[in-house]
Amino acid sequence: MTKEDIEKIIESWKNHLLTGELENYKLEIGKDVSQEFAAIALYLDSRTVKASGEIEEYYEGYRSAALDILNLIGVDIAQDDQLKVISLYKKEPEDDKEEELKRNIWGSQ
Repeated sequence: MTKEDIEKIIESWKNHLLTGELENYKLEIGKDVSQEFAAIALYLDSRTVKASGEIEEYYEGYRSAALDILNLIGVDIAQDDQLKVISLYKKEPEDDKEEELKRNIWGSQ
């Protein structure tokens, strides 16, 4: 994916979603998220919002697929209404969380 493609996807997402109630929001992309993964996440987010106007089964299928891809690449999207920020960040793999939970419950083994 070229830099121009990435910038186009980001601008398209902003033009599509940062309107109406979200028009004063800012987009923050974590330093630990690659630009390519950020573009994929924003593209999927935009497509999922567009799919919400379709029949429920189509939307749920698209939403599920988008979440699977985001989980695979380890990126999450969060909206903070107080700070008016939408953030893309790198999330910990589920395996790491499970191991951390085990250590917290049973101690190091």
